Amino acid sequence: MDFIKRWYEPVIQASLKYKKTVLLIASALFIISIIIFSQMGGEFIPTLEEGDFSVESRLATGSSLSQTIATSEKVEQILLKNFPEVKEVVSRIGVADIPTDPDPIEVFMLMIILKDKSEWVTADNREELADKMKEALSVIPGVDYEFQQPIQLRFNELMSGTKQDVAVKIYGDDLDELTRLGDKAATIISGVEGAVDVLPEAIAGMPQITVEYNRQKIARYGLTINDVNNVLKSAFAGAKAGVVYEGEKRFDMVVRLDKAHRTDLNNVKDLYISLPDGESNSTY
Repeated sequence: MDFIKRWYEPVIQASLKYKKTVLLIASALFIISIIIFSQMGGEFIPTLEEGDFSVESRLATGSSLSQTIATSEKVEQILLKNFPEVKEVVSRIGVADIPTDPDPIEVFMLMIILKDKSEWVTADNREELADKMKEALSVIPGVDYEFQQPIQLRFNELMSGTKQDVAVKIYGDDLDELTRLGDKAATIISGVEGAVDVLPEAIAGMPQITVEYNRQKIARYGLTINDVNNVLKSAFAGAKAGVVYEGEKRFDMVVRLDKAHRTDLNNVKDLYISLPDGESNSTY
């Protein structure tokens, strides 16, 4: 402390003697710091290089599981064949046993494990490699890709509910209007310099069959809306018919019409519903 005091005491005495000079120097330094601060970027922590890619790949709404599996296999083959930087590619479809990251059937998540950056030959940096991968995958029609990093993607999802760095959320009850506004927002954002992978979330486009009940005719046959709903649900969505045991494992046995008989309106017309007297009749 004596050593520090020998340096401190003369400085404090000089500061008290020349108070105006000290205040002017402090004010000048403060103004300079404000000018420097105003010229700095808004992000103090740069994006970290995690060394791998996590890619959300999205097919058209309503795509079947078999189509999603076939597409994911094509993507894996293209990446492994054309990019020596890729060590391994793993895809995930749907949800795991613990549904912490649920996705529809038409979405598959790709985990691209890359070699050390010193072994890269196709590109010099992460952004360039992602662009070249997108270009190579463009030969597969109808698939949208969003390249991110695994940890970055998870943190984005935890903080904002979306997997992207920047997201625009539009709220409302009308799905058609939301679709229109989402497409319009995507068009505007795509024109902004620096914006890439602009993709509106698909909330429409899946084919549906809407059934309007003839209540008078249903009542004439002694049926209720619940009776007809149960038949439609069993035929198209499936209904539990029993339980199957495999050792200690237990599985619900669900029955429904096969794929060939639940694709169009005629399949609904051909459904027969059991009447209270045991007869069957089509009540469409």
